[in-house]
Amino acid sequence: MPRCLESVQGLFDEIIVVDTGSVDRTKDIAAQYGAQIVEICWADDFSAARNASLEAATGDYAFWLDADDILEASERIKLEKLIASLQVGQRNAFVMPTLSDRDPGRSGVIITDHVRLFPLSEEIRWQYRVHEQILMPLKQAGVVAKRADICIRHTGYSNPETKERKRQRDWKILQQELLSKPNDSFVLFNLGVIFFERKSFQEALEYFSLSFVNIQDPGSGGSLHRKLLGMLAWMLQLLGNLHASLRICNEGLALDPQDAELLFRKAIALRYLRRTNEAEKCWRAILQLKGHAMYSSVDKGILGHLTRRNLAHIAAEKGDKNEMRIQWLAVLAECPGDPDATRHLASLAS
Repeated sequence: MPRCLESVQGLFDEIIVVDTGSVDRTKDIAAQYGAQIVEICWADDFSAARNASLEAATGDYAFWLDADDILEASERIKLEKLIASLQVGQRNAFVMPTLSDRDPGRSGVIITDHVRLFPLSEEIRWQYRVHEQILMPLKQAGVVAKRADICIRHTGYSNPETKERKRQRDWKILQQELLSKPNDSFVLFNLGVIFFERKSFQEALEYFSLSFVNIQDPGSGGSLHRKLLGMLAWMLQLLGNLHASLRICNEGLALDPQDAELLFRKAIALRYLRRTNEAEKCWRAILQLKGHAMYSSVDKGILGHLTRRNLAHIAAEKGDKNEMRIQWLAVLAECPGDPDATRHLASLAS
């Protein structure tokens, strides 16, 4: 929390910290940064806690952070400019990418879009007990979301033991939510994610399939629909069903030909099916993309070094040393000290 509050000190008219029963120095630390502390009883409901902060707020806009979020100096400057441009009565919210570190031993970060800044209104409240959402209430209130090029760094997922405790907590809350919202696609999706993270791929596939069947508007190409297609394609690949995975990829790409995750999964399936030229075409298409679709969640490496590694291996099979050098140099630029890139470049130089 000190790093979080230090990173935004002086940006806002008020800071509200919701305490759900801490037994450490949380309240003392919050008070040191001039925060108003709202105490509520923890009831296995993150939305209830977030909504308590909204009810206590008195400004025109709300900006939210978790205690393990950080706003780096360069991003703070951009946020200051955005805040200065806001006008009372303006009905816009702002979507910002969150960069979450991978588990130890796994390189790269996950990019996830979140609505971070939105108008404060009694009709706008968070939904869902865990993995809480604000987008639908914003839409229902007529608020238009725009993308803002301001990145938030999330540091809470790098410790495996902490991550497993969170999974256990989330599993309990999701089961409770499923009782009140049976067949809810978002709840089923998040249960599937827990199975996936525990490497129970068959169970993950079953939950993702249930979520997909129950999605309200499957033809809309919305963020959940798009993510489900990517996860279904991935699970089918992990379970060895490459042809079914390829069909899922093509279904999603028919809706959005620039979906980076589906292009990557399609390339993997084609590669294993020995359709190398088609796989290469997909990977090269990823490198031509201009960013990623709003509300997506994607491994940043797919947009760069993971795709380039595959292109380098294809170049090696073709005996194209110049292309190999281009791709491995790009990997090294993105991932300084990368052992694979270093080894391959040394081999090319010998």
